Amino acid sequence: MHERQTTRGGDLPVDGSLAAQVQEVRQQQKLLRQARLRNLLLWAVLLSILFHIGLMICLHLIERARVQPPVQEFQVSIASLLPEEELTDLPDSTLQQPAESTLDSLDDLLDSTEQGALTADSSAAELEFTGVGATPTLGGAGARGNVEGLGGSGAAGSFFGITTAGRRFAYIVDRSGSMEGDRMKEAKKELLRSIRSLPDYAKFYIVFYGGSIEEPEMQESWLMARSPIINGVSEWIRRLNAAGGTIPLPAFRRVFGLEERPDVIFFLTDGDITSMSAQQVAELNDRGLRTVINTIAFGDDASQDLLVQIAQDSGGVYRFVDTSKGRRP
Repeated sequence: MHERQTTRGGDLPVDGSLAAQVQEVRQQQKLLRQARLRNLLLWAVLLSILFHIGLMICLHLIERARVQPPVQEFQVSIASLLPEEELTDLPDSTLQQPAESTLDSLDDLLDSTEQGALTADSSAAELEFTGVGATPTLGGAGARGNVEGLGGSGAAGSFFGITTAGRRFAYIVDRSGSMEGDRMKEAKKELLRSIRSLPDYAKFYIVFYGGSIEEPEMQESWLMARSPIINGVSEWIRRLNAAGGTIPLPAFRRVFGLEERPDVIFFLTDGDITSMSAQQVAELNDRGLRTVINTIAFGDDASQDLLVQIAQDSGGVYRFVDTSKGRRP
């Protein structure tokens, strides 16, 4: 007979319940293993996908690094804003020579308000002059002050028959008491003709000297040779009177003290200069690039030796202008 074991709860067959429990445990373990396997497979697939995505990104970046992008060329047009004093290479076709009749009419208009023995239509260029020593003038002035043979078109200024190339022109003009009358009138007329003939990209600076220096009211620095500015300066020149002694050195110091040095100085006097030496002018001119100084003895050659020396030291030209001749027939 089979033995039977009893429990506190009653009599149960022990061997049957154990077998069922074992079977259930095994079933649960099997399900657990299957679940774990599924999770592992899912993680493996996910990691594989992420790995391959990362690998593709890396390969793509490496490939892009190997291939050089095509060089892109850009053509950019930039408007040039150069200082006006640098625009010295303008074509000759842009500069027009004013008609002589126009200049004469303007001169006559100024002269109509002044009294003098010289006729209103006389030209300073027609006065007799004599060149002494120094270097020859640069001839061949073209339209509006252009000079050929100077590395392209360049500005040129002329004053009482002396023509010199440059871009910045200073005029140091005598206004002492001895200039009163015809000499002052003729000097003003030639000065106005000279600045009107400059190209509009050139600059000028005017100093009248006597016992003191006088400058145009609008002149704070170099003035552009343009019609509105020249018209304003013309009015100031017309009102200026002769007075005082003959002391030009302060005018030279004023001109050489400008931030931009002059290329050319036209220096006019009608008297005997005892307050200045050629050495003093040379010392002022030795500070930087040398300025050409053209000298004019106006109706009186008392200072000829001094003027010749100043011109020779600077490579300029000396001229004597005989105002007593008046207009040639």
